[in-house]
Amino acid sequence: MGFKIKFKNLLRAAGSSRYGGAATEAAPTTPPRVPLAPPPASPTSPPPLQAPRPPPRPAGKDTDEGPDDEDWQEVADDEDDGPDDENSQEVADDERKNWKQLLDGKRTYLRPPREHHVVSDVFKCPDTRKAALGRQKRLSRLVEKHSKNFFKEKIKILCQHYAHFRRTRGDGSCFYRAFLFSYLENLGLMQDSQAEVTRLMEHVAMSRENFCRLKWDKAYFLNPEEYFSSVFSEFSHLVNSVANGLSSDELYNRSIQEIVPLRIISLLRLLAETEIRSREDDFKSLLPKEMDALTYCCKELRPLDVEAEVLPMRALTYALGIPLHVETVGEGSNRGIQVERLDLFPRSESGKGPLHLVQSYWSSITTPEPHEIGSGNLLSSDSTPLLTLLCRPRHCDILYRSEQN
Repeated sequence: MGFKIKFKNLLRAAGSSRYGGAATEAAPTTPPRVPLAPPPASPTSPPPLQAPRPPPRPAGKDTDEGPDDEDWQEVADDEDDGPDDENSQEVADDERKNWKQLLDGKRTYLRPPREHHVVSDVFKCPDTRKAALGRQKRLSRLVEKHSKNFFKEKIKILCQHYAHFRRTRGDGSCFYRAFLFSYLENLGLMQDSQAEVTRLMEHVAMSRENFCRLKWDKAYFLNPEEYFSSVFSEFSHLVNSVANGLSSDELYNRSIQEIVPLRIISLLRLLAETEIRSREDDFKSLLPKEMDALTYCCKELRPLDVEAEVLPMRALTYALGIPLHVETVGEGSNRGIQVERLDLFPRSESGKGPLHLVQSYWSSITTPEPHEIGSGNLLSSDSTPLLTLLCRPRHCDILYRSEQN
């Protein structure tokens, strides 16, 4: 599915607000992978993950699906723009140590499907990778470093409204990582952060109730509720730490560590799946043809290396009640050089009503409007979501408004 087609489907109205029933999940044909997580203090079950899929086929140059991977590589290979951490080697060593503790001499918590023979000693410590998050960089550097004119012009448009961006590692979970970090940054700026934490936890509690109503195959969970409780505890601890004054530098240092953030990312994927499967009627018009909610989630949400489409973005927005603003940079457009803007808003407090999405465009003649950080919520003074991501084909980074820097 091309990038342009995915975002075009956003404008279709969602279905009714009736809750969809949960389907009975069939056992997968191959055993899922162990999640990137340390052994917990008490036995828990891992997230519903599958083995990574092969990377998607690059879009052709003569289509509107977006630039080829090599086109974006000019920016990705820029060492000065990439994630930087003075203690990267120490972080990498700790990561490998954690993996050894997790995998060496230990059996997976996952149960393989029936009659599937498990091969021993198949888990290996991952190679050292780039940091999960980079430092803030000037957005204008993307103009300086890229050779594609359409990309330069669109970034110039964004430079009228944003000053900086933060790169995330392109490992399949970049959206979830960017969403989490941007939310925590904004939470730390709120005047009444404790009220926001209370609101967030109420939404997670509702998702947990829906999660417990769904059926989960034991090939994915030994104890679904126990796993949810375990990883939610880590999520709650991180959120409350930020609300209680965790500095932005310490938040960054925690976020570039591998284990805990990846467990929380698995929770975000789980919340999105729970939302889609529990409200299948709402999302039916957005699902691919001849694919039900369960099949879609098994294919697009559970594997940690699968990038989020707009449907999971919407589902996570609704599950957590967090509005999201997305600036999309694609290649083809019959509107000329414009940046497509998407605002995803959660449901009303009643939990009913249509799914809310607003689409607009920015061009080089669009007059920038001043933005101010809202007090006690996640909207700016012009009702635009404060969480802002830069999305290009198969990747998401974080954007920062000029007034915040």
